[in-house]
Amino acid sequence: MGIVIVALSLAHASRPADDPSEVPPKTRLAEVPELIYSNSPEDSWNRIFYYLFSRRVTARLTADSPEGEPFRDVGGFLEFLHVQVSTRTIEMKEVGDRAIDPLYPSFLSDHGSRVVLQDPAYAGFRKSLEDALADSAVRSTVARAIMQNDLWSAYDILYRYKGNKQRGENVLAERSLEILELLGRLMVKIALTPDEIRSLPDNYSVAQAANPLPDVFKKNSGWVEVQWFPQRLHDFAVDYRRVTRVFLKPARPQWDLQRFLNGFRRGDKDTVTNLDGVALVIQPLIIDTKGQLRTANLSTDVQVRIFEKNRQGTFQKTRIGIYELNRKRWMLQADSGGFVERAESERVYLPAAGNDYGFASPNTEISMNKPIPPLVVKQRTRCGFCHGENNFTQLMTFSVKRSPKEGLGPPVRQLNSLAHQAADFVISEKTKREDWKTLREYFRQ
Repeated sequence: MGIVIVALSLAHASRPADDPSEVPPKTRLAEVPELIYSNSPEDSWNRIFYYLFSRRVTARLTADSPEGEPFRDVGGFLEFLHVQVSTRTIEMKEVGDRAIDPLYPSFLSDHGSRVVLQDPAYAGFRKSLEDALADSAVRSTVARAIMQNDLWSAYDILYRYKGNKQRGENVLAERSLEILELLGRLMVKIALTPDEIRSLPDNYSVAQAANPLPDVFKKNSGWVEVQWFPQRLHDFAVDYRRVTRVFLKPARPQWDLQRFLNGFRRGDKDTVTNLDGVALVIQPLIIDTKGQLRTANLSTDVQVRIFEKNRQGTFQKTRIGIYELNRKRWMLQADSGGFVERAESERVYLPAAGNDYGFASPNTEISMNKPIPPLVVKQRTRCGFCHGENNFTQLMTFSVKRSPKEGLGPPVRQLNSLAHQAADFVISEKTKREDWKTLREYFRQ
């Protein structure tokens, strides 16, 4: 299924360039704050969201959008993937109210952080955080949980600036420390008690009333949560702030489910013959008032693939479902669960082309030896880069390549879908990190 994606809309006419690699990526603040947490653009929380997420980004269309002609090959991994890129750039408006990380781009790039650490944005960003610390407005537990996760993401990204003094960037390094201080204090201020965390709504279940979400958390639904190796790229890519849960739906009842699941370790088990669907659900960790990492029945990103078959059981096609948390919708309509469904034809970025997870990225300096602007494709095209460009049947969970000496690896674990067992490893990894150890000190003051 596709990796987390970003909001985008075409802003204005494109401009020509002789070579797609000649115009470097550019990211700027959007014109005005979005009204996410209240109807006031002066609300400190709306301004924080603006500085973290709202952007204008230089991008290029691909052959998925014929209006981007003319196109040309640019070499590298993109040529291997048969992706042609427009010779013209466009500017994309990034609202940012989706299941994404702030300060994009941040993977192997500090440009997203520089946007808010450099003038003129720095003063406004700092003021929004100071105002939020002084704000006495009552915020809901849902709003506090979501805002904390956004602040936490920004903290971890800016934490990387601690070494900037060694690179001669004293001003940016000092500003990053000032912002880290404000972020840490604000996270403490809005932290939820353990009881408040337990009271957070199960927005996945709520959203099922309006969306065709599978019953992955329902006992005896036929869906089973699995884990082969605990390490998952989705978790690593966000510095272990969120937990990825993987579910499979066997095509028929299994008399020995453990044996059935272990069969996928060889990598030769036909997916569509043995499964009716796969699903991925991402849930954030939450820091309580004591500085402890907690799980909650709160989901931010759901990605589903259903393998549709005829009456004879013959595979026909893969139906894709992408659902992302929209903060504003949840603030205004609690019974929606906050989810917005993303169409297969919707325009999105290629992985790591803007502000999403950093793996499986075909258009970065690593693969191209030179940067090019973010590339825009359709959602269905994007999903194919990880899961097979035709029928999307590849299971990344079982795509680990092992040598004959290593064998098949550990047995596939069947996890309790009513618990949060996948979070155990993520929490253990997060607590080892220096960014977490530094952040937790604010909760001890």
